[in-house]
Amino acid sequence: MTPDRAPLWDLTQQSRANLLMALLPMLLSVLLIVAAFLPARRDLAQDDATLWDPPYQKLLTTLVRYAALEVGGDTPAVTLDARRREVLDLLGDSQDYPDPDAGEQETGKQQVGGRLQDVTPLIERRTPADTQRALRIVLALDERSRARQAQARLTLKRNLQALESTMLLAGLLSGLLGSTLILTALNRAGYERHTRERSESQQREALGMAAHELRRPMQALLLATEALRHTDNVRAREKLLRSIEGAADQMARRSELERLDAMYVQMTALPVLTDLTALVARHENMRVRVRRPSGPLLWVVDASQVQQIVENLVENAIKYSDGPITVTLDPPTALWGPVIRVTDHGPGLHPSLHEQAFQLGTRLATHVPGRGLGLPLARRLAQVNRAEITLHDTPGGGLDVRVAFHLPD
Repeated sequence: MTPDRAPLWDLTQQSRANLLMALLPMLLSVLLIVAAFLPARRDLAQDDATLWDPPYQKLLTTLVRYAALEVGGDTPAVTLDARRREVLDLLGDSQDYPDPDAGEQETGKQQVGGRLQDVTPLIERRTPADTQRALRIVLALDERSRARQAQARLTLKRNLQALESTMLLAGLLSGLLGSTLILTALNRAGYERHTRERSESQQREALGMAAHELRRPMQALLLATEALRHTDNVRAREKLLRSIEGAADQMARRSELERLDAMYVQMTALPVLTDLTALVARHENMRVRVRRPSGPLLWVVDASQVQQIVENLVENAIKYSDGPITVTLDPPTALWGPVIRVTDHGPGLHPSLHEQAFQLGTRLATHVPGRGLGLPLARRLAQVNRAEITLHDTPGGGLDVRVAFHLPD
């Protein structure tokens, strides 16, 4: 992986979308539970709901009317008897009146307040005093019934809230578990898609770079073959044959399909002690002048990869300039190891475009053929060999590309 590559898949943005999708079932579960309990909560919240009418209310109202008629003294006997029968009929349906003291032992309060069974004999005596005693008993029963009903209502509300909380907690936990599983599955699918797309992109990139790197030895091979046909000089033919062998060897090494990823994408170096003086000397020709130390300059690098770096830089200099090109090998200093410089005197490059030139596929001059792979590949090769590539302006115009190796740790 290199820093100049943009990610194919925005993990942060995709994860947010996956999270929202995964949380949807949990949110729906919570909403359904709340909606299911809403009617019961609404009924419990209504103080005057029919469900909570006191059971003694009708008996108490009828008995109060009867007592008022009985005390009045001028009520016809027929009317009074009808009211009395109405009260007795209501008392006859004793199952409609819950015992407010059910489940409790007989208490002093219960004895003072009386029981519903005591009311009927008092009414049947047909005296105002007995009717008033019956009225007091029913009033006491109604009061205790209301208190018991209020307590039952409060208990029911608490139990309902506890049940709702339990179901909400269960819904949240199960929803959280389901959301976690969904999110994991979505992220795994997204990661696999991202990995597949990146792998395909890397394969295309490796093939493109392989084709780019095969072009130079192929051209050298064709030129040497053509020259071989037109020379009879034995020494020249031997030199051309060595050139052909070298080009063929480079083509063989750079076209190993099973190593394309290691050579061009996930690069690794195989460093050995290499004579950099001899390495740069190979590039000298009619246009390229090589300045190097008089003796060997040994450094631990991957010779094949450093060779590719210099080839790419020299090729770029040839393409973008018409004049002479200089390849310079500077010895190590106190701050840096050896520095290889490729200098041309062409149009140069504006400093604001220096970093952009290392981006894969960037072509800053459309009139020059190419695919924008040379500098990005050179930088990657330099990085795995513990070197840095930088661009500098050349006095009088042109570009100076420097490959500076780090000192050993």
